[in-house]
Amino acid sequence: MADTDISFSSGDVTLHGSLRVPAASDGNVPAVLLLAGSGPTDRNGDSALLPGPIGTLRHLADVLERNGFASLRYDKLGSGVTGLGPYDVADVADLGFSTFIDAATDGLRFLAAQPGIDAERLYVVGHSEGALIALTLADAGAPVAGIALLEPLAVRLLDLLTAQIDAQLDAVVDAGQLPIQVADELRLALAGAVESLRADGTLSDTLPEPLRNAGLVSANAKALAEEDALDPRMLAAQLEGGLPVLTSVSAKDIQVRVEDVDALDSALVHTNLTSLRLHRSNHVLKDIGDQQSTGADYIADLPFSDEFTRGFEAWLAKL
Repeated sequence: MADTDISFSSGDVTLHGSLRVPAASDGNVPAVLLLAGSGPTDRNGDSALLPGPIGTLRHLADVLERNGFASLRYDKLGSGVTGLGPYDVADVADLGFSTFIDAATDGLRFLAAQPGIDAERLYVVGHSEGALIALTLADAGAPVAGIALLEPLAVRLLDLLTAQIDAQLDAVVDAGQLPIQVADELRLALAGAVESLRADGTLSDTLPEPLRNAGLVSANAKALAEEDALDPRMLAAQLEGGLPVLTSVSAKDIQVRVEDVDALDSALVHTNLTSLRLHRSNHVLKDIGDQQSTGADYIADLPFSDEFTRGFEAWLAKL
């Protein structure tokens, strides 16, 4: 069935998206709210920061449809048709991560109210940062019958950012492209920025340029502090016992570490947990074969991962 363009409100923002209900459905069908990852990522999983389509969320909608599930995906604030809504660029600093959580909450409510949807069988599937929002909704008591956490943010945001920057600094130092003294100065500045965000939610405007290029700017301070305050493992440990949960992570993912998702799984032992460990997939669930991911493969014309899709469909069949 073709997508139906929809819109729903969340606070002052009108969010635009796509609703898909399987054709020839006999009675009400289960439904999934799809949540995109970080940045200006739209309903299809495409990012305005990249020069080509990715399509992860559109692929998930396709898989869900052929397995009898309806789906809703939407252009989050800052992306697609939604854009910045009523806000100006100057307003961004006043918007916290809660803005995106509220949008997902309202999207789930909208989905539940649609004709042909079984409101007792609502699920949330989050990719990357979207997985943190899925966890947050379930922990807050949203009426979800299960969640899927795909290539999830599995540690606190600033811990992940620190690990990523440390690895990048190690690489350029080892390559002889940066003096170790400069790397040490950047690490010290990063530690100070993390401490400031966690203490009072602020960032200095005088951080070194490499850190500002990584998103550590005052306009992002509120959102960074709010997101970092959400500990995925703590949220996972508080979920209802027996809740169906799927996690997936790939050894080739350059944004999420397998050991971090393993630790997240340990916090989910009381749920009805299914864990997918992938070997050929990149972060956006495309099959890159024996190659290593560089990030450029996100927009490459590659098939989506069969190993993921088979595991995802097997999980859906149990719901």
